[in-house]
Amino acid sequence: MERSNSEAYELLVDRVASTLDATGESFPYFADSETGAWTTTPNGNWCGGHWIHVLWRAYDHTGEERFARAARAHTDVMTSYMPRRSMFCGMNFHYAGFEAADVTGESSDLALGIEGADAMVEYFHQGARQIPLGGLTIESPTPEFRGPDADEGPSGHHLGAVDAIYTSLPVLWRAYRETGDPVYRDTAVSHADRHLDWYVREDGRTWHHAEFDPETGALVRQYNELAYSDETCWARGQGWCIAGLARAYEETEAERYLTALEEVVDYYVEHSPADLVPHWDFEHPDRPDIGRDTSAAALAAYGLVRLTRTGETEALVETGEAILGTLVEDYLTPTGPDDDRPRGMTLEGCYNGPSGFADDDELLWTDYYLMGALAADVA
Repeated sequence: MERSNSEAYELLVDRVASTLDATGESFPYFADSETGAWTTTPNGNWCGGHWIHVLWRAYDHTGEERFARAARAHTDVMTSYMPRRSMFCGMNFHYAGFEAADVTGESSDLALGIEGADAMVEYFHQGARQIPLGGLTIESPTPEFRGPDADEGPSGHHLGAVDAIYTSLPVLWRAYRETGDPVYRDTAVSHADRHLDWYVREDGRTWHHAEFDPETGALVRQYNELAYSDETCWARGQGWCIAGLARAYEETEAERYLTALEEVVDYYVEHSPADLVPHWDFEHPDRPDIGRDTSAAALAAYGLVRLTRTGETEALVETGEAILGTLVEDYLTPTGPDDDRPRGMTLEGCYNGPSGFADDDELLWTDYYLMGALAADVA
């Protein structure tokens, strides 16, 4: 359905409003694609900061105080719950802290962002040069998020993840800009450089996990958990990698990050359908008869359209714009004149393909990254 980016942003703000009405003090997690009914968590689990930041975006866009009140209340809950020894702490405190401060101007919000950055520096494993997955238990009835053999899998405290280049590093980049303290930048660069070694394969595919020795930090093995197999590629992991490498290049202008980003994006484009919204695994043998994952597409678009447009990045930005256009026109409700579902749902997100868990749903983080990709264009 043809619409402008501004119209799409309005739809997403409408969805924030209807979601707040439906979920109240709880945190939305994923929603049924037919009814729009949300499954919620009491504390945000790994992604509560996404909800807090979209509440601030809705407040900034509309001026409605209910969004600000809800953002404050949910921040209190999320920060009380969030384990500091987790890669997700950085992301959540970045969104609820630094991003909130950009709306409110409050020093307390900046302080929360700094707290998240300090937690990432403290948790950084010097030998592995990684911020590990950590001890947060991801809300799911299936075992894939916890290691290859569920409770017998490796501890999250010596397990790295492809996601961490985006979940853990932006809070460090921002803390460096706020304070000038090189420890934040040095930690981010060290992690990002190791990311190139451990997660980006020669053909541009990414690994999901890297297990390392807890004492020395030496690499033990690489494997995939949310892909079909170790020989294929998890689409959302590729999206996280694109967003993280784009941010690393934007912050440092280091050519090694740009080169890796181009390789990862080339793989993404070459292994996606024509509309650039990938299946949940790029090389699943049952393609095209498996679901798409719009959250992978939203992450990729979010990372690429926020690059500074130069001669070197022009093609990457244009790819991001193409992905964004598809999401806005083909995957956002209403998809046609007879679509009576809640306005502003981003459809066809796949949380966990191997287990079929929330594998064709609206996902909170899909809405978040789509909204973020649109934000610069509608500000």
